[in-house]
Parts: sequence; structure tokens; C-alpha cells
Amino acid sequence: MDDGVSQIVAAALVIAVAVCAGLLLIEASKKTVEGAIAEGRILLKMTEDQVRRAWGEPDGITTTQTLVPEEEPSLPTYEITVVWTYNDPHRTVTFNKGRVVEFSETRERGDDQSASFSDWRLSARQTVSV
Repeated sequence: MDDGVSQIVAAALVIAVAVCAGLLLIEASKKTVEGAIAEGRILLKMTEDQVRRAWGEPDGITTTQTLVPEEEPSLPTYEITVVWTYNDPHRTVTFNKGRVVEFSETRERGDDQSASFSDWRLSARQTVSV
């Protein structure tokens, strides 16, 4: 083969490997999410539908709009945050752009003395992109 054809074949092979690796990662991610739902757990970046499947319908939903400061004040921009609350056990899930960005759960300890608290948040570097 001449060099031009060899380079094209090599590039096609690299692209094929990258696509296959990407598809495997997507499939693994789906299995992870489906496994969490089956176990009644939620994960960061889950959709509202996935959270409903894992934890059921929330007992309360609160929606807030926050004005986002813009350099050019032509049109106002709002960030919409949705918080779901569950009563038993007490749980909260915060969504931004339809994805989980924070959740917490309070459970009573077995000795009936106090509650333990778990809290998960996306950091500023882990923003949700939709």
C-alpha cells in the first residue's frame, strides 16, 4: 500500500476504536443508572423520570427562579431550580436543567438516638450539560 492509503486506513481504525469505546462507556453508564434505580438509589445527573422510577412521586415540589446577572442587560436570564421533597424517609433532590445536581437523605439510626445525614452535590466543575 502507498503511504496515503495506509494513513487513511490507520485513521479509520483509530476512529472505529474510539467509537466502540464510546459506545461501551454509554452502555456501562446505562447499566449503572438502571442498577441504581433497581436498588432504589439515585445518582448525580439523573433525569426527573429516572428519580421517579427510583424513589417514586415526591411529596412536594418547589420551583425557584433566580435572576442571573448579565453583562449586557438586554433580556433577563433566569436559572430555574426545582427541589423535590420526600417525607418518609426525609429526602430532597435538587434539579437544574432537568438533571440531579444535589440530593440528601436523613435516616434514623437503629439506636433511635439521632439521625445520620448523607449529602451529595455537584461541584462547580461538574456542571450539568444537557
